[in-house]
Amino acid sequence: MNKTNLLSQASCLFIGRAGITTLAFISMGAISLATQAAEYNGPRITFDQVYAQPDNQELNLNYARQQAADGDYIAAAGTLERLLFAQPDWDSARLYYALVLHKLDDVQGAEQQLKLLDDRPLTAPQREQVALYRGELGKTRTANNSGEGNFSGRIVVGARWDDNAGNALVDSTLAVTNQGDIAGFLQGTFKFSAPMGANGLKFRAGVNGQTLRHDTFSNADFDTVGGNVGIGGNANNLSWSLDAQALKVFISGSDYLTQIGPKLSVSTNLSADTKVTLSGAYYDQDYKDLPFTFAETTRSGDKYTILASIKRKLSGQTTVGASIGYDNKKAANPLFAYDGIRFGANFRSKFDSGVYVKGRAQYRMLSYDTIAPAVQRDDDHISGKISVGAALSDLGINVDNMAVEGGVNYINRGSNIAGLDYENFGAEFKFIFDF
Repeated sequence: MNKTNLLSQASCLFIGRAGITTLAFISMGAISLATQAAEYNGPRITFDQVYAQPDNQELNLNYARQQAADGDYIAAAGTLERLLFAQPDWDSARLYYALVLHKLDDVQGAEQQLKLLDDRPLTAPQREQVALYRGELGKTRTANNSGEGNFSGRIVVGARWDDNAGNALVDSTLAVTNQGDIAGFLQGTFKFSAPMGANGLKFRAGVNGQTLRHDTFSNADFDTVGGNVGIGGNANNLSWSLDAQALKVFISGSDYLTQIGPKLSVSTNLSADTKVTLSGAYYDQDYKDLPFTFAETTRSGDKYTILASIKRKLSGQTTVGASIGYDNKKAANPLFAYDGIRFGANFRSKFDSGVYVKGRAQYRMLSYDTIAPAVQRDDDHISGKISVGAALSDLGINVDNMAVEGGVNYINRGSNIAGLDYENFGAEFKFIFDF
């Protein structure tokens, strides 16, 4: 995500990061640019409170400020849109809405909100803030036209244990010998984005990779490297991205999979606390045989995926989500061609101490084209993971942008074909560094 700040272009928002500094501080009257970086420090406001008091202006506006302080600017925008729909003459809310739109890089939308205030009976301080903020929008347009970009990244290093180390393999249908083992891993994700002129479009690019090495079971060692390049944008209540993606997978040091294809994703808000996303992707997959396998090349073919997900914020500290998807895998050998649906669920909750808990679960139901004459292969995949972590700074350690996390995971593949069942239980511990 672009990290351009309202004034300093130094706000940092990254996958899973919480505690973002809000862009602005606003009262029911005027705002002050000198206090725009202040966090919302009032008592926590729940959606139930807002729902029970829809006409309480101060409560509703503070709820939007709380969402922005939590780093969820899309939800804050949704809350403010709801308020302004009911009360279009609420000038201070509209002024704050312009600030939030700026954070979402919707410069045109922010300028439109300020234009609506031109004929309003604003107070002198409010009028001053409109003028000052127009100047900031002008600076942003200048910066956008200059093509200035933003960079973010995450590095993870850790160790894991599996009672069936084949779980480490990327392709869950590749059968290997059951064997418990411990392993060390290193993961990295790096993202870059830059505005493309003044039309609200952004250039997007990223690279990611990981490596895992087992203590004894080298057949389950793997390395992956991938990347994406594309464009994206957002306006009002809609954000989208279109990327070309590529992935290389190496298993036990040997080239195993090359995958390329486009992905389209669109997100919007159903309400102030509910976000939905729809994505679709196509991949051309090219498999190669490994020293200890045969017929892997016949897995090669096209793959299509469609995924719809919903995320709801229950409070400033707790988020839950669910998804449903469809996969269709073509292959030269019908033994490896399948289609099926999948369901997912996830949650994340952070305590006042700074400790967070997160979890996810997924169920996949796959039907293969054939396994033998008149025999249909059907698999059920169940997987889940739960983790506990905290930023080192929340644990009293004076280190910024670093967290520790530990978790356990479980995978179970059931099949109607004898010998294809698979089960693994594992645990891991890792250090996470964001920048």
